[in-house]
Amino acid sequence: MNIPKNPIVLLAVSLLVLATTSRIYGADPAAAAAHGNKGNDLAQAAKYDEAIVEFTKAIELSSSDPRLYNDRGRVYRAMSKFPEAMADFDKAIQLAPKSDAGYIERGQTQMSQNKFDEALVDYNKAVELNPTNPICYDRRGFAYYSLKKYDEAIKDYTASIEKVQTNPLTFNRRADAYVGKNDFANALPDLEAALKLKPDDFDTTQRLQYVRAKLATPKPIVQAPAPSPTVAPPPEPMDIRMKIGIGAGALLVLVIIIVIISRRKNRGY
Repeated sequence: MNIPKNPIVLLAVSLLVLATTSRIYGADPAAAAAHGNKGNDLAQAAKYDEAIVEFTKAIELSSSDPRLYNDRGRVYRAMSKFPEAMADFDKAIQLAPKSDAGYIERGQTQMSQNKFDEALVDYNKAVELNPTNPICYDRRGFAYYSLKKYDEAIKDYTASIEKVQTNPLTFNRRADAYVGKNDFANALPDLEAALKLKPDDFDTTQRLQYVRAKLATPKPIVQAPAPSPTVAPPPEPMDIRMKIGIGAGALLVLVIIIVIISRRKNRGY
């Protein structure tokens, strides 16, 4: 086979081979990106069915791009089509096993189905793969919170806040974990920080009012039990000799009265 040595001819042949290969294998990154961008725009407009069509076209043109599967999987999740979403995230993980993105998205889909333990497995893997990503800690913290493991949740939210201190949601979530422990004193500064970052947030305002009310509620005063009413002791029984004496005295008085009355009658008055 004679290979042309002219550089211009070589470049033309290379481009022809690349174009032919792209048509054979369906790989067209530029066209795939265009469909993917259109799909993202449609998804943001909540036009999910149309977005799925665009992402599917993008995948057909660039089937080895894990980002496209993650994008389509998020739309399926928004539509509550969890099996389809899980399949897309599984494919994204298969194509990019060293990326935390697929694990984060699959974990989020498990959370949407209240499968908190399964989500925790994916989030643990995401943290392992990318320990500098605050999203990994934030999502895992929510899984711990959902399992009522408040100390672990607080630890993860703290790790996320140490990396990014401008996300009001993370402050809110750590406050929720403190409230779960009835630790309102530590919840208060988190809610104040969240409201400072997002002053018009109604939910944060309501949470803050609730925590302040809890801190302002006085502790109940434990009163001593009321004393039992004093019962007067029964009177002691009278001595028999005293009874006889009283009876004799009364009889004597009665006799005297009778005698006096009799004398008066004898005297005529």
